[in-house]
Amino acid sequence: MISYRRAALGLAAVFLLAACAHREPRLQIPDRNVADCESRSVKQTAIESIVASTDDTVRPGTYPGDKPLMKIVKSPVGGVFAYWKHQPIRMPNTAKALGVSGDYLDLRRAVITNQVDAATHSRPIWLTFATPGGEKTVLERAYDTQNVCIEGQREI
Repeated sequence: MISYRRAALGLAAVFLLAACAHREPRLQIPDRNVADCESRSVKQTAIESIVASTDDTVRPGTYPGDKPLMKIVKSPVGGVFAYWKHQPIRMPNTAKALGVSGDYLDLRRAVITNQVDAATHSRPIWLTFATPGGEKTVLERAYDTQNVCIEGQREI
Protein backbone atom coordinates (compact mmCIF):
# COMPACT_ATOMS: atom_id res chain seq x y z
CA MET A 1 0.00 0.00 0.00
CA ILE A 2 1.36 3.41 -1.01
CA SER A 3 1.17 6.15 1.53
CA TYR A 4 -0.57 9.37 0.58
CA ARG A 5 2.58 11.31 1.40
CA ARG A 6 4.73 9.22 -0.97
CA ALA A 7 2.11 9.48 -3.72
CA ALA A 8 1.89 13.25 -3.26
CA LEU A 9 5.69 13.59 -3.45
CA GLY A 10 5.79 11.45 -6.60
CA LEU A 11 3.03 13.52 -8.21
CA ALA A 12 4.81 16.77 -7.25
CA ALA A 13 8.03 15.47 -8.85
CA VAL A 14 6.18 14.67 -12.09
CA PHE A 15 4.66 18.17 -12.19
CA LEU A 16 8.04 19.76 -11.49
CA LEU A 17 9.71 17.82 -14.30
CA ALA A 18 6.89 18.73 -16.69
CA ALA A 19 7.21 22.41 -15.77
CA CYS A 20 10.96 22.36 -16.43
CA ALA A 21 10.74 20.47 -19.71
CA HIS A 22 12.17 22.27 -22.74
CA ARG A 23 9.43 23.50 -25.06
CA GLU A 24 10.09 24.31 -28.69
CA PRO A 25 8.44 27.44 -30.07
CA ARG A 26 5.37 26.41 -32.04
CA LEU A 27 5.05 27.26 -35.69
CA GLN A 28 2.31 29.82 -36.01
CA ILE A 29 -0.10 30.40 -38.85
CA PRO A 30 1.58 32.81 -41.29
CA ASP A 31 0.75 36.49 -40.90
CA ARG A 32 -0.16 36.52 -44.58
CA ASN A 33 0.17 34.36 -47.64
CA VAL A 34 0.00 34.69 -51.39
CA ALA A 35 -1.40 31.73 -53.26
CA ASP A 36 -3.50 30.83 -56.22
CA CYS A 37 -5.46 27.70 -55.42
CA GLU A 38 -8.13 28.26 -58.11
CA SER A 39 -11.46 27.31 -56.46
CA ARG A 40 -9.68 25.96 -53.39
CA SER A 41 -8.11 27.65 -50.39
CA VAL A 42 -4.72 27.52 -48.68
CA LYS A 43 -4.52 24.91 -45.95
CA GLN A 44 -2.77 26.77 -43.12
CA THR A 45 -1.89 23.60 -41.22
CA ALA A 46 -0.25 22.20 -44.36
CA ILE A 47 2.14 25.17 -44.41
CA GLU A 48 3.07 24.49 -40.77
CA SER A 49 3.56 20.78 -41.39
CA ILE A 50 5.62 21.24 -44.57
CA VAL A 51 7.94 23.78 -42.93
CA ALA A 52 8.32 21.53 -39.88
CA SER A 53 9.27 18.58 -42.12
CA THR A 54 12.42 20.21 -43.53
CA ASP A 55 15.64 18.29 -42.99
CA ASP A 56 17.65 21.25 -41.62
CA THR A 57 20.18 20.92 -44.44
CA VAL A 58 20.99 23.81 -46.76
CA ARG A 59 21.02 22.47 -50.32
CA PRO A 60 23.05 23.92 -53.18
CA GLY A 61 20.95 26.29 -55.22
CA THR A 62 20.49 29.91 -56.15
CA TYR A 63 17.13 31.48 -55.43
CA PRO A 64 15.48 31.87 -58.85
CA GLY A 65 13.61 35.01 -57.77
CA ASP A 66 10.04 35.74 -56.80
CA LYS A 67 8.74 36.08 -60.35
CA PRO A 68 9.55 32.54 -61.60
CA LEU A 69 8.32 30.97 -58.36
CA MET A 70 5.15 33.09 -58.38
CA LYS A 71 4.53 31.82 -61.92
CA ILE A 72 4.57 28.24 -60.56
CA VAL A 73 2.39 29.20 -57.59
CA LYS A 74 -0.15 30.85 -59.91
CA SER A 75 -0.11 27.88 -62.33
CA PRO A 76 -2.26 24.75 -61.96
CA VAL A 77 0.63 23.24 -59.95
CA GLY A 78 -0.12 25.69 -57.14
CA GLY A 79 1.75 26.64 -54.03
CA VAL A 80 2.13 29.47 -51.55
CA PHE A 81 4.36 32.31 -50.45
CA ALA A 82 3.89 32.36 -46.64
CA TYR A 83 5.12 35.31 -44.56
CA TRP A 84 5.76 35.74 -40.83
CA LYS A 85 6.81 38.88 -38.96
CA HIS A 86 8.71 36.81 -36.39
CA GLN A 87 8.70 33.01 -36.27
CA PRO A 88 11.41 31.34 -34.20
CA ILE A 89 12.29 27.89 -35.53
CA ARG A 90 14.92 25.43 -34.29
CA MET A 91 17.26 24.66 -37.19
CA PRO A 92 20.79 24.29 -35.76
CA ASN A 93 22.46 23.08 -38.97
CA THR A 94 20.91 25.84 -41.07
CA ALA A 95 21.85 28.44 -38.42
CA LYS A 96 25.44 27.21 -38.52
CA ALA A 97 25.49 27.31 -42.35
CA LEU A 98 24.23 30.92 -42.23
CA GLY A 99 26.78 31.92 -39.59
CA VAL A 100 24.16 32.47 -36.89
CA SER A 101 25.09 31.44 -33.35
CA GLY A 102 22.67 29.18 -31.52
CA ASP A 103 20.08 26.70 -32.71
CA TYR A 104 17.23 29.08 -33.57
CA LEU A 105 16.52 31.21 -36.60
CA ASP A 106 13.85 33.82 -37.27
CA LEU A 107 11.78 32.52 -40.20
CA ARG A 108 10.33 35.31 -42.33
CA ARG A 109 9.11 33.52 -45.46
CA ALA A 110 8.57 30.07 -46.95
CA VAL A 111 8.01 29.51 -50.65
CA ILE A 112 6.30 26.17 -51.18
CA THR A 113 5.18 24.77 -54.51
CA ASN A 114 3.23 21.59 -55.02
CA GLN A 115 6.07 20.18 -57.15
CA VAL A 116 6.97 16.90 -55.45
CA ASP A 117 9.97 14.72 -56.32
CA ALA A 118 8.51 11.21 -56.44
CA ALA A 119 11.96 9.58 -56.26
CA THR A 120 12.86 11.18 -52.91
CA HIS A 121 9.29 11.66 -51.63
CA SER A 122 10.15 15.26 -50.91
CA ARG A 123 9.81 18.76 -52.26
CA PRO A 124 12.13 21.74 -52.51
CA ILE A 125 11.29 24.61 -50.18
CA TRP A 126 12.83 28.07 -50.13
CA LEU A 127 13.13 29.53 -46.62
CA THR A 128 14.04 33.13 -45.84
CA PHE A 129 15.52 33.94 -42.44
CA ALA A 130 16.35 37.22 -40.73
CA THR A 131 20.04 37.17 -39.80
CA PRO A 132 22.37 39.80 -38.35
CA GLY A 133 23.72 40.25 -41.90
CA GLY A 134 20.26 40.74 -43.42
CA GLU A 135 17.68 38.34 -44.80
CA LYS A 136 19.06 35.13 -46.31
CA THR A 137 17.13 32.67 -48.49
CA VAL A 138 18.16 29.02 -48.61
CA LEU A 139 16.98 25.89 -50.36
CA GLU A 140 16.03 22.95 -48.18
CA ARG A 141 14.11 19.72 -48.65
CA ALA A 142 10.72 19.12 -46.99
CA TYR A 143 9.33 15.62 -46.58
CA ASP A 144 5.67 16.47 -46.06
CA THR A 145 4.29 16.22 -49.60
CA GLN A 146 0.66 17.17 -48.99
CA ASN A 147 -0.92 19.74 -51.27
CA VAL A 148 -1.04 23.24 -49.74
CA CYS A 149 -4.43 23.81 -51.37
CA ILE A 150 -7.66 22.20 -50.17
CA GLU A 151 -11.17 22.07 -51.50
CA GLY A 152 -13.41 24.81 -50.17
CA GLN A 153 -13.80 28.57 -50.11
CA ARG A 154 -10.89 30.97 -50.32
CA GLU A 155 -9.84 32.51 -47.04
CA ILE A 156 -10.31 36.27 -46.86
